[in-house]
Amino acid sequence: MFRRLTNALRRLWLRPSESSPPDRQNLLGGTEPTVATPRRSRASVAEESSPPVRTSRPRRPAVRIVAHGAAPHVSNRKTSSRAGVPPPRFYDLHDDFRAPGRWEPGDPLDPEDKEVGDMWMFTAGRPVNPPGPLHISNELKAAPLDFSLAGASLTPVVHPRVAAVLARLAPEDVQLIPVHIEGQMEPYFLVVATRLIRCVDEAACLEVHHYGPGDGVPSRVGQYRTVRGLRIDPTQVGRARVFRPWGWPVTLVVSEAVKEALEKEGITGACFTPVTDTRH
Repeated sequence: MFRRLTNALRRLWLRPSESSPPDRQNLLGGTEPTVATPRRSRASVAEESSPPVRTSRPRRPAVRIVAHGAAPHVSNRKTSSRAGVPPPRFYDLHDDFRAPGRWEPGDPLDPEDKEVGDMWMFTAGRPVNPPGPLHISNELKAAPLDFSLAGASLTPVVHPRVAAVLARLAPEDVQLIPVHIEGQMEPYFLVVATRLIRCVDEAACLEVHHYGPGDGVPSRVGQYRTVRGLRIDPTQVGRARVFRPWGWPVTLVVSEAVKEALEKEGITGACFTPVTDTRH
């Protein structure tokens, strides 16, 4: 897990800047999910994690996924809240590296077993052009989790039940791309968060370091080189329920409503770490 995280951060150093918003793209909707029995897990990019969510409660009937993405969003407008009303809470959604028997999926591949475009295209916080058929190898025949982070790019790979929750609660915030996992009959989905929001609360984080002119990466000057104890300012988020923080897109942030819905579904492989500073 630590080797893969190190590789991801090293490649993040060299990735292109996401500061220039791309044109709006036509997005790919999902297909109808089916029900499968899960067992699984993967590595966290956060320093603290809450206990993984597990339950033996029967799964709900599958629902049809109809998701539409949205153009990248950078919010600079501060919204006011009424006195005495607590701000909304948000969480870093990452995978559970502690569960026994967890699998570690690789990067999504095209039919020729090659990586699709830029390895960071699925985690840059913006829509992508719908690629052709994608698959993830599973040589060990491990049982996939409901939620995993795939490859060095830490691309979210989810069961149809997870995709259905995201499509229902955050249809303007996500793009769901079908991906075939070797040995599985039903399609899984890559989750592309299509919003990139400038919301990191630097004063509330434990530690923050920026890229500077002397770091040799001109396109990333001003973005974050290191963030420890991430905290965001919820007043900068607007109505987004799933997004990536500008300057630190390695983190996938979800709202409390999304967290609670996923917990209610009893999904495997997911951990939630608070990123909202309660002092606000």
